[in-house]
Amino acid sequence: MRKLILGLLFLLIAHASADACITLTTDHRSLFFGPMKLGETKELAQSGAYHNQVSCSSTNGNQWYLKINVIQPMMSGQDQIPPENFRWAVVWTTGNGTIPANRGTYKPFSVFPELVYMSGPGEAAGATVALQFKYSLEIPETQVSGVYNAIIRFTLTEIL
Repeated sequence: MRKLILGLLFLLIAHASADACITLTTDHRSLFFGPMKLGETKELAQSGAYHNQVSCSSTNGNQWYLKINVIQPMMSGQDQIPPENFRWAVVWTTGNGTIPANRGTYKPFSVFPELVYMSGPGEAAGATVALQFKYSLEIPETQVSGVYNAIIRFTLTEIL
């Protein structure tokens, strides 16, 4: 029986003008799927219905956008797990903005930024919006054993 050990790191990026205060934070909970078998699917929702929380705010007065992507597919040396086997879902938010993906429905990761959330009325004046995420990983039947890692990037932007 071959097992895979999987772990992820977070990378946060925020863009803002000099007079604005844009904030993006996570609760710094790493994603660790642990040993998995070939063909197995595992969900991370270790805090009840979610796994980690991201908090966003901006005082610039403009609509802002939260995006998510992986820097590269999950890698172990030269071997990789396709990004479509690694999925994310927003399960809850404190905000009144728009979640383009269906809430609670898994969406595959991409190396290109995917829109997670668009701020709603009143959220551009500094109010903090929290979003809770859960994750899923499916190991292909023919995956090479290894310790696979990836970096998740959250990006907070606004149009000035």
